[in-house]
Amino acid sequence: MVAENGHLTPEEITSYLSRTATTAESAVIERHLVECEACRRDLQEGWELAHGRRRVRWLVVGVTAAAAVVALLLVPVTRFGQGERSETVFRAGQAERTPTFEALAPADGATVDPDTVVFRWRSGGVQVHYHLTLTDTNGDIVWEATTSDTAVSLPPTVPLPGARRYFWYVDALLEGARSSTTGVREFMTEP
Repeated sequence: MVAENGHLTPEEITSYLSRTATTAESAVIERHLVECEACRRDLQEGWELAHGRRRVRWLVVGVTAAAAVVALLLVPVTRFGQGERSETVFRAGQAERTPTFEALAPADGATVDPDTVVFRWRSGGVQVHYHLTLTDTNGDIVWEATTSDTAVSLPPTVPLPGARRYFWYVDALLEGARSSTTGVREFMTEP
């Protein structure tokens, strides 16, 4: 997805800014933005051109913070496959910039009926959009959902085998290009 020169293409930046990039494409772009200052500048310039503003620089800070949250969330998920339990680690001062909201159900460590899984979390505020991700122990995505509600049921088209461990988290896109997360939670399915 990233061009041969190691940077995002103008098309990728445009699709990201116009929100036409897929979830997978956006994740790749955000991971790249965490590490590439040149592409963050290009993203900022594209946003400023699209909106006719040259003075709005806080968007890049918000996008960079969101990309950093995504990158931090990916690290614990990949470690779970090795039998480790990981906690999200924040760099100095980052916890204040990325507030969390509370996951309610399934409770961390709970055992649930695989046919009636309902995910619930506390509200992150008004006009918040949530993205729930469910992964297996290898970190592979089992199911994703986007909603503005604070609860979502696992559809019958996504069967969860019994006696298995799963991990879930909810990311929230808040006003002002800020993001928040519940952090990763785990549950087991009944045999």
